[in-house]
Formats: sequence, structure tokens, C-alpha cells
Amino acid sequence: MDNYCLSILESSTHYKYLEDIGIETDIIKSTILSEFNRSTFDIFINRSEQRLSPNIYIENLVFTEVCKYLNEHYADSFVFEDNGKLDIKSIIAHSKSLIQRPSLLTPSESNIGFKEPENLDGSIRIARFEQQLAKRDYNANDSKRGDVLFEGLLPIVMQINPLYCQHTSDNIWNNTFCLGEPRIQGLYPNLHSIEAPNILWLDSELLQMLGLTLDTYKHGLRALDCNQEPVLIYRQWREELIGNGASFVGTDANIARLEGCDLILREDYYQKLKNILPNVVFYTFLLN
Repeated sequence: MDNYCLSILESSTHYKYLEDIGIETDIIKSTILSEFNRSTFDIFINRSEQRLSPNIYIENLVFTEVCKYLNEHYADSFVFEDNGKLDIKSIIAHSKSLIQRPSLLTPSESNIGFKEPENLDGSIRIARFEQQLAKRDYNANDSKRGDVLFEGLLPIVMQINPLYCQHTSDNIWNNTFCLGEPRIQGLYPNLHSIEAPNILWLDSELLQMLGLTLDTYKHGLRALDCNQEPVLIYRQWREELIGNGASFVGTDANIARLEGCDLILREDYYQKLKNILPNVVFYTFLLN
């Protein structure tokens, strides 16, 4: 197993959960490494583009071995709780939030810096995450993989990633998302997992200060005002899929050149947010 596969293993929800609660994971990792089947994993690799198609092979392997280990050592005492459980609500909310990609600059066209957030006919795009794969130059030794954009609000002027947050998507539903962190909004990136990837949401304390309440996950990820009108809306998109050379069918043909999400807030509530945080700024941060 190479370093990339190992990083997927170590970022798996259940593996990290065991580490967080203090269970020794070295034995579990060794077992997973011994069970890893390279030929099975390789069917998700698009060799013509040298990309990995989204898949859950490693997470499924981790989950299987974690459950075996817990059954052998903690059968009478262990229960998955909080972030150890599968976040079904976010999976459904994510699927209900799919839109066609808005007309906006791609990450490679964007510039780092401060600017005014975009007004979308009565709503303000307060945050955005998007990753863009670089088109391969077959005649050059180009190792560039693409550009990743992080845009969002910051409480004061500072040049940092505005979306960094250590909380998982499950914290959204128990109203503890980004609590204890100096963040206005946060991103939960979760690649190669059965759970929803790239969930973007507002700090739960700010949500409460604005008087907003979560809508049911069956309507997507949204927050409502006292009149049950949607005020804060999460949206996500995946576009320009890469095929496998012959067609767009197969385990290696589900790679998006542009994949992202944003968070839009009704304009009157954006003004309320600025009253709470009078020095708020909008910042674009890029990785390439």
C-alpha cells in the first residue's frame, strides 16, 4: 500500500474515531495492510488520466477490520457514538443539494485576496470550496494536479484558509459545528467514503445568534427563519466528468474536473451577520 492509500486509511471515519477515543490502532492497521488487495484497488484508477475515481474500497476494508477487532476485544462494551456513527442525515442532505455549477470563475482563474462576496439576486455567496483537476500535458513532464479554492468569511483581516474546521458533518445536526474555533463557517472534506464529501456549513453558534434553525435533512442542508423560509442554503456540484478512454462507463470513469460546493445566505441575514461581526471580510485562499 503506497502513501496515498495509507492516507485514505488513516483518514477513514471509523479509524480516526478509534484513535480519538484512545484505542490502540497499530494491530488494526497491520491487519488492514495485510488484507489490502492492490488488484482490486487498481480497477478504480484511470490510467489514461492518472487519476483515482471516487470509491469506498479502503473505507469498506477499514470498517470490516475495525468491526472484527471490536467484536473480538470489546464485544460486550463497545458502542459507536457521535462521530463514530455513519452520518446518514448528511448523506441524504448532500444528495438533495445537487445543482448545476453556477457561472463563476474556476479556481485556476481566481486570485488570492480580499474582495466583496458575490450578490446572487438577493442572496450572498458567503463561502465556496472547489477543486479543479489540471488537464494533462502529454508532451511535458508536468506534475501539476490542479487547483483547490477556499473562499469564505473571516471575522477580521487575516490571510488564512477561511474554511478550515476540525469538526465533522455529524456536528451540524447536533448544533456543535465549529464550536470553540474562531471560524464563521467550516468545511468537512471526506473523500473516498460512503459518507457525504465536502460539506460546508455555518458555525452553529452564529446560526443560533441569527435565529435560524436547521431544516429537515430530507430537503437538503438548509436553515430556516421564523417563518420557515430558507435563508441559508448549501449547494454542491460535480461537472465535466472524465471518461475511461472509450466511454463514460466503468469504475474508473467517475472523475469530475470541477467539483465543489457553496453556501448562500439571504441578503438581510448577511447584514445581520455583519452587525454581529462588524469587521467581517471575505477572503479567497488557493492551493495549487
